[in-house]
Amino acid sequence: MSHTECWLGLGTDNEPVALVCTGPVSREPGVFDLALQVADDHQLRGIGTALARHAAEHAHIRGAHTLSAYTEASNQPMLRLLHRLGPVRQTRHGSHLDVRLHLAASGLAHRPP
Repeated sequence: MSHTECWLGLGTDNEPVALVCTGPVSREPGVFDLALQVADDHQLRGIGTALARHAAEHAHIRGAHTLSAYTEASNQPMLRLLHRLGPVRQTRHGSHLDVRLHLAASGLAHRPP
């Protein structure tokens, strides 16, 4: 049975400032979902990028070839982060986007699964 795994990003006072989760998308073999939240006052410090990279590498080790994130089309910080990770493909669903990152093309899949 596959499941989602999550990691916390801790601030200097050991208080949680970010959360990232990744796990397989049902009915789409090799596609893992990415969920990411960074506290507003801790954004733009690289925490989200570091956690997203960790989640992408972990997903690849578990057999993923694609990372998927479903976000509001207006969520520019998340879209910029995903574009920094590598080339993405976006599909619009009303006011939301399904953003897909191919792990091999991103360079994040540097370790064999």
